[in-house]
Amino acid sequence: MATYIQRSEALPFQRGRRGLPLQKNRSRRELRLGHVLALILLQALALLGVREAYLFAIRWDGFKVRTVEVECGREPLRRAIEGHFAAGGLGNILLLDLDLVSARVRGLGWVKDVRVRKVLPSTVRIEVLERTPFALARLGGLALLDEDGVVMERVGSEDEYALPVVSDEAGFGRGFREKWEAVRRLLREVAPAERERLLEVRTSDYGTLTLLFRDSPTRVVVDSSRPAEDLAFFRSREEEWTSRFGPLESVDLSSAGRVFIRPAEGEASAGPSSAKEAE
Repeated sequence: MATYIQRSEALPFQRGRRGLPLQKNRSRRELRLGHVLALILLQALALLGVREAYLFAIRWDGFKVRTVEVECGREPLRRAIEGHFAAGGLGNILLLDLDLVSARVRGLGWVKDVRVRKVLPSTVRIEVLERTPFALARLGGLALLDEDGVVMERVGSEDEYALPVVSDEAGFGRGFREKWEAVRRLLREVAPAERERLLEVRTSDYGTLTLLFRDSPTRVVVDSSRPAEDLAFFRSREEEWTSRFGPLESVDLSSAGRVFIRPAEGEASAGPSSAKEAE
């Protein structure tokens, strides 16, 4: 017969009269000299196996680099990189120093950055980020430069690239970085159509840029700190000044608040103009 109690009723806790006996493992295993020697022997055999596997892998012909895959948009650059490594040979892929390969690829003028990966068992994959041609420059000869002023390659003729030529009255003997930054500012800020009209940009040690155009004989001198602004001002007044003074040999906007206009055909200078002050 079942017996029921109320939930509130507490059952008394009763401690047993005697505690459970504590079982103790009194046996002890002793590590003998034979056991130690066996463990050392097993470890030595394992290391020897790893060594032999490694020596086999670095000598195995199956791990010899046979293919160099180059990913880049410029076909001549891709062929040049593939040919460069095909001629030298890269040896075993496991021993290949990726940092050394990357440094060799970065040494090429057109390469801005590179990523090199191993694809086992015998392929090396090279992913190239190319530099973008920005302008030509006279640096002991004609050179192609990117936007950062890095020489990409030597050029034989200005006709090879439809880009403006940058020159310096002192041959870039000093202040190249500052001068190049002014040229970069100009070429980045002007409209694409205006940039295409530029034939040459001449820098100077006096903080000015002289602009020559493909479709106009007028030389325009602008301040290197605001080249695009000065050029835009010239375009806004070009028709007016040509109508007033005739064909223009040069227009100098580098002086604050003044414009110096020199008409063509050796005529006397028109003197300072207040046109810019009136803007």
